[in-house]
Parts: sequence; structure tokens; C-alpha cells
Amino acid sequence: MSKRKNMSNTGAMLDLWRPPQDAGEAVGCLASTYTFAPELFDEQCLARFLEIESEPDREDLAFLLERESRLGGVYAGVLVDHTQAGVAHSLRWDVLPVRIPRGKQHAKLSLLVWQRHIRIIVASANLTEPGYRTNYEVAGAVDLTSEDADTEALTAAADFLRILVRFVPGASNGLPAVQRAEEFLAEVERKVEEWKKKRRGEKIRQHLVFTLPPVAESQPARSSLDGAVQECRRRGGSPNEAWIASPFFDSDEATRRVTSSLCKLLARGGNRTVCFCVPVVKDADSATIPRLAAPVALVRTPPLYQASVSVEMLPEADSDRNQRPWHAKMMALVAEQYSALMIGSSNFTSAGMGIGQNCNAEANLLTIVAYGREASRLEALWPEMAQVEQPETAQWLGNRTDPEETDPASTPPLPAGFLAATYRAGDERRIVIRLDPPRLPEDWHVQAYGQGERELLSATQWRESGCPHVIELDWKPIQPPEKLRVCWSDCTAFLPLNVDDRGELPPPSQLLQMSADDMLLILAAADPSAAIRAVTRQRQAGDSDDPDLDTAAPIDLDPLRRYDLQVTFLHRIRRRSRFLAQLRANLERPVWGRQALDWRLRGLIGVQSLADRLVREFTTTDRSADEALLYLADLLIVLREVDYQPSDGALPKGDFEEVYRAFLSELAHELRQQTEASRGRVSPQVMLFWERVLEECRS
Repeated sequence: MSKRKNMSNTGAMLDLWRPPQDAGEAVGCLASTYTFAPELFDEQCLARFLEIESEPDREDLAFLLERESRLGGVYAGVLVDHTQAGVAHSLRWDVLPVRIPRGKQHAKLSLLVWQRHIRIIVASANLTEPGYRTNYEVAGAVDLTSEDADTEALTAAADFLRILVRFVPGASNGLPAVQRAEEFLAEVERKVEEWKKKRRGEKIRQHLVFTLPPVAESQPARSSLDGAVQECRRRGGSPNEAWIASPFFDSDEATRRVTSSLCKLLARGGNRTVCFCVPVVKDADSATIPRLAAPVALVRTPPLYQASVSVEMLPEADSDRNQRPWHAKMMALVAEQYSALMIGSSNFTSAGMGIGQNCNAEANLLTIVAYGREASRLEALWPEMAQVEQPETAQWLGNRTDPEETDPASTPPLPAGFLAATYRAGDERRIVIRLDPPRLPEDWHVQAYGQGERELLSATQWRESGCPHVIELDWKPIQPPEKLRVCWSDCTAFLPLNVDDRGELPPPSQLLQMSADDMLLILAAADPSAAIRAVTRQRQAGDSDDPDLDTAAPIDLDPLRRYDLQVTFLHRIRRRSRFLAQLRANLERPVWGRQALDWRLRGLIGVQSLADRLVREFTTTDRSADEALLYLADLLIVLREVDYQPSDGALPKGDFEEVYRAFLSELAHELRQQTEASRGRVSPQVMLFWERVLEECRS
């Protein structure tokens, strides 16, 4: 492998979250990380995945409404190491804490699904600001379409994520967040059953390789190092050359074990070479004696296995001379027949590579190519590095830890007795806490944060309740808590909180102020995001109209005319009729599944919400009762005339009709009840027409 390469394939990892052209609407995403910044995931990753155009810093109201309107029909979840989970996050998406026995959930794998495209991202970067913005990281993607689907990679990714879900505390107890994750993975696998499988004769092959502890007797521990070498051997024998770039290492003894395992996997006989690329500590003396942040066992172990060893120093800046701490993990394996590169989350440690009893959960992407232009592209991913001429004389500083990884001694993890917390929204709001009594500390209490701090539960109250495994606590405020904190002894940690049913969550207060006309405009728009931004601009500016919302004739200054056309009955009827026709066209568009359809109908900005505002307009405003009720009747007529047009991969028409017609019948029944008390305000002719429309919708 050539030693001097320039980084040519650079780019922002956030761009991997953007949908490719013609990907279709978002279906869902499930990501994994060790450390976690909810704001980055919410405002950057999800915003790109959902194609939210509003900027959270400058258009906070528009961003909030866009996010709320988009997330309802989409699944989103993050699998986080249990020591890092529980910080405040939107209840519109799930945080699932993963507790790996004697290890960490260290994988950085994201599964992004749109209607016509699936992307698997494997990276070295955590879902944090340093990981996605400042560190020197590496990432790769596997893309699937209906015409070219690597179903083996998808199956491997789904199985790995499913295993992580099994390590969520309380997963076997039917947690709603766990069920949503499992249903999403099952839906994705069903989605690709009819996609055209990728041919296996290509020069470039990609494989997902994992490190995992044993899950069951039928699923032993897995090693990324062993898995990568086994895949290489299927392509053309054992590698005789290995290059390792890792920012973090074990102690000398553990490093000796993992280095020995690597050397034993290399080809027997011939030249066996290993190159380690390690961090360097720069100071006044480093010009004469390199100071290497790695254990000396790296250079002393390979000669014991008849392998030559060299050392190079990882760069501290990218090609543009921007200072970037190195956080990428890379391993190249080379033989006469192929060149391979593994990237992902595995440091060159025992837990990262899966050597020994303690294993992390790790995810890596292995790319194997035959020699030629493709091999040179793999080699070009390696940066230009300076070689350590005399490694034995360098100053080896031993192992160092990841600054992103919190010191366990200073922040003890949440006791294993606290399994999960679920917020149950609706009229009778409750917080459900699941416990494992034998593993609880002696004394503890749970605090809720959000609009102040309050004690939710204490060990004394729990014992007085009979020490139940599941305890339900009343929650009076309309809005749910932002986070839950557990205190015991002199320690504190967060207990992740997820919602039972996202459809029951209260709407943002800003949404309650939206008029029926505003909501109809958004539901009817070809670009709902642009409509939301226009509505929020109009409200914030205090204008009565916005050119982006509608085109209208200018005010007539003729003194013989007493009224502005903008507010006449005729203009209102024409405008609403046009928007109702556009609403029907949008409802007829293909929808990916029942969840997305239900959100179109019952979501925060959905048909049900529009009907509720029209009822409020009918019962509380001074506008003509006949006009207001006719508007409701027009809405029902348009809904009754919807003729769904499915497409490949979308919800079949029979399934649509089953859900939609039941919704329409239920809506007509509710509207009859809600308008009954105001019948006396309506003329007999309009009431007769209203009753006929209701009957046609209920039949």
C-alpha cells in the first residue's frame, strides 16, 4: 500500500442525511451512538432527513411547526449507551438506552428510509457537535433502491439494530418505544422484499462487520477483526499487510492481545507487515523525540509473529490546515488479489475489535476491491502522514481515553433497577415507571424537570405502595416533563422518558392559535414547508395577507365602491374552494403506510385539526352561521370525493379505503354532535343540506 496519499474525498457528514433525488417522502430512521447531543440530532440530522427548510435559530416558530407536522407520520429513534441517555429530547422521537454487559454501545450506524430509497450510514462519529462538525472523522454509506438493493447489507444492519434493541432495559416488557423500533425494522424489511437484489459479481463489495457480546447460546460473541479477515479470505486468501489508524488504545497488556490476534490472522509465510498510525503529542521536545499517545506493545508484539512493523503519526489538521482532533477509525487489509478498507466505530482495542471477554457493540463497513482504479480510491482515503523513523526510541505515553467519553468514576451510571419511564398523554396524564426491585439502591428519589422542578417518586413512597414493578403516577400539567433525574446516595443520573402514544401529545401552544384558513392553506399547499413559513411570517408581522399565500386583486380606490374585494363573501368562497380542491389532490397522493395516513388525517396539522377549527369558527364567531356550516359541509363533500392513487411501494388502495372511510364516518358522527347545540342559528334550507351531507359521509 502506498504511503503518501492526499485526502480527496472530504465532505460534511450531515449531507448524508439529505434524501437523494427522487427518494420520495421520509418513512423513518433509527440511529445508534455512544455520546449524544439531542439538539444536533433534532435540528440538524432530522431536519435534513425530513427536508425541513426553516432554520431553528432564525425561524424558531416555523421550524417548530414544520417539525411537528413532519414527524407525526415518520418514525425516528436513537439507540444510545445507557450512561449517555436521558437528557432532554423531543417526545416526538424515541431515545432507547442500551446496556451492554461489560461493554459499551459504541456503534455509529444509522438506517435512513425514504419511500424509494434506503441509506445505511456507518461512521466513526458520535451524534455530537464535535463528531459532526470539528473532529477528523470517517463515514461510508450503502444505498439501496428498488432497482439495485444490497439486501444482505440491509438484513445485517436490521439484525444488528434489532440486537441492540434487545439490550434496552425492560425490552421484554413490551415498552412502547421498543415496539415502535421493532415495527419500523420489520416494515423496512417488508418494504424491500420485492426490490431487485444487487448482483454479487461486482468488483467492489461491501460488508457490514460487527463486534457484539454473546446474545444467546445460538448467537455467540462477534469480532469485527475476525469478521473483516473472514470476508477478505472469501475474496482471495489471508491479507499479508495491515494498516491501522486508531486514536485510542488499551493498556500494554490488552494491546498485546489484540495485536497478537491481528498478526495471527495474517497470511503465513512471505512478508507480513503492520503499520500503526497513532496520535502524537506536540511540545518543545517533540522535534527530537516523537511523543506518541499509544502503548509500546504496538511495536514490540509484531516481531514475535515474524511481522515487520512501522509507525506513522496521525495528522492534526485537514488538507485546508484546519485543526481537527483525529477521531476516525480505519483498518486496511491488503493481499495480492485485493485491497480492503474497514471504517466505523471500532478503535484498535480489545473491546472495540471483539478480542477477549469484554466486548462493545461496534459497527463497521468493510469495502473489498480488486486491484486497479478502485483500489487506488481506497488508498486515497488515507491522509499524508509522517513516519516515525526509529519507533523503539520514541517516547510511548501509553493509552489515552476519548475526551467525548465521560469518566465513569465521576458520573456513575443509572442503577440497573430503573428500567424505563413512559409518559402517557391524553385526558388522564400519567408517568409510568418500570423497576427491577432487587437492583434498586436503598434510598432514592425521582425528580421531574420542566416548568420547574418537582419530586415525582421516592423510595419511601414506592415501598408504601407495596414495592410494585410498575408504578403509575399522575401528572397534572398539560405539557409533559422535559426529563427525569434519579438521585441516590450522592449520585445523580437521568432516566430516559419516552411517550406511550405520540398522537396523544398536546400540540404546541403556537399551533392552537392557528386559524382554519391558515391550516387549510398548509394542508392544500404543494410545498407545506413554504406555506408554514409564510403563515408564521404573516402572524409575526401582523399583516392581514401575504403575497406568498394568495394572489388577490388590489384595493379598489373607487369611492363608489364601499367594500374591499379581499373580505367579500364571494372572494372567501372562491379562495376556500380552490384550497379545498388542492387539499383533495394532496389526500389522493400515495402514502407509504398506515401511520403516515393516520397523521395526514389526525395529525397536529391534519384533516381532524382543520375540522375542529371550523367547528370552533361555527360555534364561537360572529360570522354568518349559514356560511360557517356550509364551509364544514364543503369540507366533508371534498373528503367524500377523495380517490386515492397508489404507486409502487405505497399503501395499497384497499388498505387506504379501510382506514380512510372509517375516519370519514367517524368525523361525520363527531361533527353532528358538535354542531347539534347550534342548530337554531342555521336556516332550515342549510340545515337540510347539512344533514344530507352527513348521511352520505356516514354511509
